[in-house]
Amino acid sequence: MKRIPQITREKVLVLAKEHWDRCGPGGPLPDRFLFAVRGYWLKSEGNPEANDFGLWDDMIAYVTPKGMVAHQANTDPSRIGWNGNAGKPMAVLNVGCWPFRRGPHKGVTPALRQMTLEEARKVKAPNDGRFSVTRTYAPGDKRNYQESGYFAINVHPGGFNGTSSEGCQTLPRDVAKDFLQQVWDSTLAAKMDYVWYLLVEGPIN
Repeated sequence: MKRIPQITREKVLVLAKEHWDRCGPGGPLPDRFLFAVRGYWLKSEGNPEANDFGLWDDMIAYVTPKGMVAHQANTDPSRIGWNGNAGKPMAVLNVGCWPFRRGPHKGVTPALRQMTLEEARKVKAPNDGRFSVTRTYAPGDKRNYQESGYFAINVHPGGFNGTSSEGCQTLPRDVAKDFLQQVWDSTLAAKMDYVWYLLVEGPIN
């Protein structure tokens, strides 16, 4: 079901600053950033008491000095459990502040990419561009564990019939291209080497 997030830019700015003060590298909140809420529709879709996988029940917004655009999105892998491609359980990006660069996803642009170590050091990105994930067998499983590093986590369009993610942050195909192109154009105009992605847990009041 297609939905439009009803959160205001003013509310996002308040929440983003609180989050940035906790996980950012210091300094003021950037004037352009991505803000994502995992489980934005937690109470109204899927399991109302837990985060769901494979549903468009999250949101991603792009905030600029003059406005904001927000869309239904996905911040999880499409499923959890064993990932044969990685030889590990699926990676769930942890709540935090993560820098993404402009680049292709599987050769297709526009998309946003986690930086490799070399790319991160070239632009002096904090923490050498490393992300933190939870390798997840199942919610609450004692075998779940934390891992930090490079995971090729990108922001890109979802699939034709689902969220299409092994840990990437995805948007419905009918909005993804225009949204990501706006992020590209805006950050290029501002001469930004990367854009911050602030991921928080929902629901939010």
